[in-house]
Amino acid sequence: MNQTRRLEAPFAVGVVARLTGLSVHVLRSWERRYGAVQPQRTPRGSRRYTEADVARLRLLGTAVDNGHAISALAPLSDASISALLEQHGHAPELPYAEVLDAIAQLDAREVERLLAFQLFARGPRGFARDFVLPLFTEIGARWESGRLSIAAEHLATFVVGNLLGGALRAAPVREQRPPILFSTPTGEQHEFGSLVAALVAAIAGANAVYLGADLPAREVARAAAQLNARGIALGVVALDPADSVAYLHTLRGDLDRSVDVWIGGAAAQRIEPLPAGVALADELDQFEDSIRDFTNRAAVEHPVHP
Repeated sequence: MNQTRRLEAPFAVGVVARLTGLSVHVLRSWERRYGAVQPQRTPRGSRRYTEADVARLRLLGTAVDNGHAISALAPLSDASISALLEQHGHAPELPYAEVLDAIAQLDAREVERLLAFQLFARGPRGFARDFVLPLFTEIGARWESGRLSIAAEHLATFVVGNLLGGALRAAPVREQRPPILFSTPTGEQHEFGSLVAALVAAIAGANAVYLGADLPAREVARAAAQLNARGIALGVVALDPADSVAYLHTLRGDLDRSVDVWIGGAAAQRIEPLPAGVALADELDQFEDSIRDFTNRAAVEHPVHP
C-alpha cells in the first residue's frame, strides 16, 4: 500500500517548485500555515505531491499573483478558485506552454528553436534544472493521460537530448579529476535524467563521463576500472525495483569499495532497502551537493602534481 501511495504522489518538492513557479519556502509555508495542500510523506519524511496538488498550487499561485490573499484562498475548492479566476479573466499558464504546443504539433524545427533559446537565455544549468526537468514532468503526465502522442514524446526527447549532449560536450574538461560515470541499468532505456545529472555534475566541477543507457553492471564496473573512476551515478525511471536491487548488488560487488555509487530518478524511491554502499540521490539539489563534496574530497585524496 505504501508503494502505491508513492506512485500516486511522484513529485518531490523541488520539482513542484519548478512546475508551479513557487519557491520551496512558499510551498512549505502554504502547507504549514494555511493547509493549502497536504502532500504525502515518504518513509524518510520527504514531501511527495500528486498531479492534483500541482494543479491546485498553480491555481493558487495565479490567484495570489492577481491580488487574492492565500489565507482566503486556501479553504476554497479548486473549482471555486477556478471560478474566481474566470470572473476576472485570468487562468494559470505553464511557463513552457509554447514549447508543449510545438511538441504536440510535431513541429521539430520550432521545438528546437524554442528550446535553443531557453538554453541560451538560462545557460546549461538553468536550462537543465529549471526548464527541461519540469517540462518533461509535464510531458510524462500528458503522455500517460493520452493527451500527448508517443511520437511527440520521442521528438521532444530527441531534440532535448541533442541540446543537452552538446552542452555536456561544451562543459569545462576536468581530466585531472577522477571521473564520475553516468548511465542507466540494464533494461532502463530512459536516459534523459542521467544526461541531465551528468550535465549538472559537470557544471558543479566534476569530470562527468556519460556512457549512455541500458548498460550491464559488469560493463559499468569494467569502465570504472579502466578509467579509474571514483563515482558512478545511475538513473532509474521505469525499471522494476527488484531488478534495480539485483543490478546494484552485482555492480557494488564488482567495484572497489572506494567507488561512490548514487541512484536517482523517478523509480529510485521504490528501491528498498538500498544495498550497502549505494546512496539515494533523491533530489537534484541533494545530488549536486554530493558532487561538490565528492570533488572536494577527491582533490584532497588525489592531488594534482605539476
